[in-house]
Amino acid sequence: MAGHAPKLRPREEAVRILGLVDEGAHADALLASHTTQDPDARLLREIVLGTLTWRGRLDHHLDTYLKRPIDRQKRPVRDLLRSGAYQILFLDRVPAYAIVSECVSLARRHGKGVSGMVNAVLRGLAEGRREVVIPSIDSDPVKHLAIEHAHPAWLVKRWVERFGIEPTQDLCRAANVKPPPTIRVNERRTDQDSLRTELADGGHEAVPVEGLPGYLTVGAPRGLFDTDSFHRGDFTVQGPGAGRVSRLLKTAEGDTVLDVCAAPGGKSTAAAAKPGVRVVAADVSLDRLRRLDQNRTRLGLDIPLLAADARLLPFRNTFDHVLVDAPCTGLGTLSRHPEIRWHRVQEDIARMARLQRDILVSASTAVSPGGSLVYTTCTTEPEENEWVVENFLESHPEFAAEESLYVLPDTDGTDGAFGVRLRRS
Repeated sequence: MAGHAPKLRPREEAVRILGLVDEGAHADALLASHTTQDPDARLLREIVLGTLTWRGRLDHHLDTYLKRPIDRQKRPVRDLLRSGAYQILFLDRVPAYAIVSECVSLARRHGKGVSGMVNAVLRGLAEGRREVVIPSIDSDPVKHLAIEHAHPAWLVKRWVERFGIEPTQDLCRAANVKPPPTIRVNERRTDQDSLRTELADGGHEAVPVEGLPGYLTVGAPRGLFDTDSFHRGDFTVQGPGAGRVSRLLKTAEGDTVLDVCAAPGGKSTAAAAKPGVRVVAADVSLDRLRRLDQNRTRLGLDIPLLAADARLLPFRNTFDHVLVDAPCTGLGTLSRHPEIRWHRVQEDIARMARLQRDILVSASTAVSPGGSLVYTTCTTEPEENEWVVENFLESHPEFAAEESLYVLPDTDGTDGAFGVRLRRS
């Protein structure tokens, strides 16, 4: 007789996952194996994503109680302290003493000294034994916003210099709001009204996204991906920011499209769902192409896949439209991927911009005369957006900008995104 799977211990598993994220893994991928129908799995997800979102603020609180700063603690102990602090400061459904007790129990495997330290720090935090001092927004706006809203100071400084203090505060707030999922209706399988009705019958209220036909925000997402509608391919997940820049790709029946950084396929499948549009999807990553393969199969779309480096494309004057959804720092997606803010460093922006310029130049050779080249990102930073495009246009006079769109993150769940459509003469 098959044995039962061991019962999930969410706090212990959270520490394990946080350690893997520290090493560069993606939190969503690690959490995907835990069903949201299980209350323990929901608690696990809450602890992991909450700890990642608020890490900077948690560290500031913890450092008030620690003799050795949190960044100098060993990784498992660091993640245990952070996850415990998150539960104490942000979750009220579990008594603080119970959180402290379980964290101390987990700390014992690292030695008596560690468990004693964890007990003293978390108990002190729970009881508010020390004053946690945060500079006022008037005296030091960058440090205040960085701590209060848990963002790296280098990014806050960039935003304050570019947008001002209040807009930066709004951007930080938006990045800390967990967005509801937004889905795109698969027009090959169903229509918006029919999908809304079926989802409502299953307890999932789906509200149209204003100004974006075919997109729905789902207010009660639990079990959404277990529905018949999902398995039939009636919809796929795509945020409103990505949806808006996707509409820069203007296709007609009979057109051909090359998506050069296609996986996992949100924009490829959106284009391929249009009547008579033929899409070829290329990506350098075989693992990501496998995900795209799963998505195209579920959605019932015929999209040839190509493993190719976007900087070395084998096409010349071939496609009516070429889409470059460029690899980027992802700084417009912090609400969905909170770990990005701690993984990225300022130097990544220039590094990604160099890669983006190389890809855009390569992709341009695949555009037929009279065709379009659409460049998109999910970052907020100009070096990766308009500066890349301006640099390209200076050396490629055969292209001209037709339409562009800049979307900043908002608390309604919209990611930051940039897009521009260039036309070849």
